[in-house]
Amino acid sequence: MRETGDQPEQLPSEVFPEGEDALRTRRSMLRIGALGAAAVVTVRPGIAQAATSALTCSIPVPQSTQPNKWIKNNGDVVNPNTGNSFAPPTAPLKGEDVKNSLKYGTNYPGYNSQKTSAYNNYIKKLTMGKQGYTCYASLQSPSRQ
Repeated sequence: MRETGDQPEQLPSEVFPEGEDALRTRRSMLRIGALGAAAVVTVRPGIAQAATSALTCSIPVPQSTQPNKWIKNNGDVVNPNTGNSFAPPTAPLKGEDVKNSLKYGTNYPGYNSQKTSAYNNYIKKLTMGKQGYTCYASLQSPSRQ
């Protein structure tokens, strides 16, 4: 334990250079600190917004470019009244409902387990560039589960 009269040990002058070198070192440290603070300020709101938008997004089943098509139990889009197929949902599926269905096995509100399974199979087949893919991808992110 240090006595009241003891002085802290002096560090070598190499650690804390004096003069012009010291000024440059301090400026560099300030720049690094300022950049780090700016990064935290700009990234945090984006993360919060992404987490919120993942649950408020929606997935049309099927895409709007495939009107009047039904969903087969394996997730394929087929003509109406094809065997083992179901009429599409009346509205796009909400991101939160999709997340709950995929993660916990819940049914979509107003739909039975067979229709829910068919819609989930369709959603799992979504690829980049298709409507609803971005929503589905954001729900798969580990931070959203």
